[in-house]
Amino acid sequence: MEASKQFIEIKEIQLESDPRKGNMVILKEGGEAERYFMMFVGDAEFAAIAMEKGLVEPKRPFTHQLYLSILEKTNMEFLRVEINDLKEGTYYANVVLKLDGEEIRVDSRPSDAVALALNRKIPILVREDLFRKKLTQEEIKEYEDLVKTVKF
Repeated sequence: MEASKQFIEIKEIQLESDPRKGNMVILKEGGEAERYFMMFVGDAEFAAIAMEKGLVEPKRPFTHQLYLSILEKTNMEFLRVEINDLKEGTYYANVVLKLDGEEIRVDSRPSDAVALALNRKIPILVREDLFRKKLTQEEIKEYEDLVKTVKF
């Protein structure tokens, strides 16, 4: 597998909500990791992930819970989630399943896939080249200085 197609397993999921920026889901290799994967999600997706992390108690089931209830009636096994592409500003993911001994990939929105992975306690993998590097204080200062010099 070429370097750009390597996957990193996620060990930490952070949720941040900011009225100016929106709802953010931040996926990291670990607590002190220097790089991260971040996606902006809608309120429903944010709430579903927060529920799976045990942060909120919904009054009614979320959509992914309905699908999981239906799929529990089959002999399907959830293997992993792979966040695997970025096209025209949109991230793509697959839920990887095993049915009758065959591995199957199902297209999914990454936010739905993360909620499902938390529910089923399966690995979340992100393609390495989709990660962002955490900026150092020096890099932040450099960007701030650059922005101050730009005329709008």
